[in-house]
Amino acid sequence: MTTEENPTTPFEQVLAELQDENQQFSPKHLRAFSDMDNGSLEKLKHVWADVPLKRKISLLEDLEELMEADTLVCCDALGKYAMTDTDAGVRRRAINLLWECEDSSLIPRFMDTLDNDPEESVRAAAAAALGKFILLGELDEIDQEKADPIIERLLAIMQQQEDGDIPRRALESLGYSSHKAVAGLIEKAMRSTDNRWVASALFAMGRSLDERWEKIVLQHLNNEEAAVQIEAVRAAGELELSSALETLFELLDGEEADADLLAQIYWALSKIGGKGVREKLEQELEDAVDEDLMDILDMALENLEFTEDSDDLDLFDIEHD
Repeated sequence: MTTEENPTTPFEQVLAELQDENQQFSPKHLRAFSDMDNGSLEKLKHVWADVPLKRKISLLEDLEELMEADTLVCCDALGKYAMTDTDAGVRRRAINLLWECEDSSLIPRFMDTLDNDPEESVRAAAAAALGKFILLGELDEIDQEKADPIIERLLAIMQQQEDGDIPRRALESLGYSSHKAVAGLIEKAMRSTDNRWVASALFAMGRSLDERWEKIVLQHLNNEEAAVQIEAVRAAGELELSSALETLFELLDGEEADADLLAQIYWALSKIGGKGVREKLEQELEDAVDEDLMDILDMALENLEFTEDSDDLDLFDIEHD
């Protein structure tokens, strides 16, 4: 997808094209929605009701994809406004668009959405979005007084609701928390016969950065359920389990894996690092034919440099001590 911005296109024209279903909306206009000033936001608000629903959804999805590819793109203003839309699909995607936003003023909005939005999928998205602020609290980047009510609310949801996307997303968000009750909730989810709960438990394990989960994660790297296997691979990367390297290499050398699993393996390897990882990723890049996977491999190799630099720094600190 071409995303180069045409700086000569006035924002009014971009909005006019967005409203016109009779012509294709050019991807080159997407960057016009990044870092919008108040004037542009007001212009957008004025016409938003006239934008066809499919166009709204496509716009938010394309912008989320662009943000993943380019960290300089920021669509917080649009995401915050689109949360007020009458359509649940738009509200859910608006929340997803705010996945990098660390503005703590969003906490009460997400909490209100979690409690009061009429659509379960939107409430689940809010439960997932709140996890970021639990992490910020753990890192002392926001006051713990702001994070504690989130933890209490999500714990209450886990006690009140037995099933559904909302409590599963609540568990995933709680994975960031050091609250003493979280480990027990993860263990309970792992005992479930529902693979969706097992996947969420593994996701939470990865976020916990707690090596107590190492054995369980390793046991699920070859799980026959794709969703569970992917989350185990992700958790192995987040926990930086060097003990997972042999299995991850075997998965790459074995039967052809699908693109989603390959992407997670590449990224997990880049976070773990160690002997043979760089050579393996470089060989995968040389053999790759899928452009998307090639992009992921490029990013994985860049991240591996950070991992290796961190390992070198740790070694230096040990030797210095």
